[in-house]
Amino acid sequence: MNKTSGFFVLNLWWLTPLAVTILFWQHAAPILLMLIFAYLGRIILNPAVKKAEKLTGNRKWSVFSIMIILLLIFIVLSSSLFPIIKDQVTSFQTNFSIETLNKLQTKLTIILESFLPTFLFDIFNDTMIKLDSSMSDIWSSGLTHIQSFIGGAGSIAFALGSAMLSFLILIVFMIFFLLDGEKFSYVFLHAVPEKNQELAKRMLDKTSNQIKAYIRGQIIAGSSVAITSIIGLYILQTIAGISIPYTILIGLAAGLCNLIPFIGPVMGMLPAIIIYLVTDQTIPIHILYVLLIITVFAIVQLIDNLIMSPYIMGGSVGLHPMFVIVLVLFGASVAGILGMLFVIPIAAILKVIIEELVTTFKKHNPI
Repeated sequence: MNKTSGFFVLNLWWLTPLAVTILFWQHAAPILLMLIFAYLGRIILNPAVKKAEKLTGNRKWSVFSIMIILLLIFIVLSSSLFPIIKDQVTSFQTNFSIETLNKLQTKLTIILESFLPTFLFDIFNDTMIKLDSSMSDIWSSGLTHIQSFIGGAGSIAFALGSAMLSFLILIVFMIFFLLDGEKFSYVFLHAVPEKNQELAKRMLDKTSNQIKAYIRGQIIAGSSVAITSIIGLYILQTIAGISIPYTILIGLAAGLCNLIPFIGPVMGMLPAIIIYLVTDQTIPIHILYVLLIITVFAIVQLIDNLIMSPYIMGGSVGLHPMFVIVLVLFGASVAGILGMLFVIPIAAILKVIIEELVTTFKKHNPI
């Protein structure tokens, strides 16, 4: 048996699943996505499991106790927060249409007319008239993308039959990852040729630690931005008397957008301003309230940068800011929102692998 044949025989355990996944990608993609989310769940829950293990002295009991707590939290959210989010999503889909653009343009005109010099306002007005059809196309395209994203999220949730079934399978995957995660790493390392095992172990440890730190930091940051945005908008509405519907939805969107480097904070703020402008208000529309909304999100970002940053610094992936922007744009082009979210961790993994390979090559082949 030659070396090539030997390689394939020894690696059939992962080459076969890889071939099946590629051939049946359409069916395998939802399952792979669930495995990815289950692994992310392991990253999030593993520290809590380790603390519980110190108290109980048993890994299995620790995992099951943490999962029971997770299920209880999910049940509480299902009966309280989730119905509110569902109602707001349904209302948003119903109320936002191409006709909403006319209302936005009217309100925007009122605001700009109140403080812009006449000649600048006339320029703006003429520009809006000329770009009317283009604005309609952009607005329609934006609504289509939002509807597609919401529909796509629903498709993912129901990809394996139903949301409850998907959730239960996700829980099962997380339990296996929490119980046998170390065994999976052991099997992987011992499948690598002995002379390369040290290199593979270093790669595995470094990528694992970097991605864990990055994901935990991003989750902390995203959760912080979502919660403080919701609180800030509710306080603003109470004090100023203005109405900003879909506050919880806006906060969740702000938290999710914050995971996208550089452009995320702006993407999180714009929906709040647009929704304020297109909503019928008891108090006349004024530039002051727009500035107050911007102030709320500025404070949210200040809290995020001053308080949350120390936690996030551990998740730095060591990529140049310009390169990060290029990667985010590339990820958006390839896979939309999911591409923007996952492109940085993927780049971090590739960076570690390349660095380790180059270091090892230089060590064994000095110039």
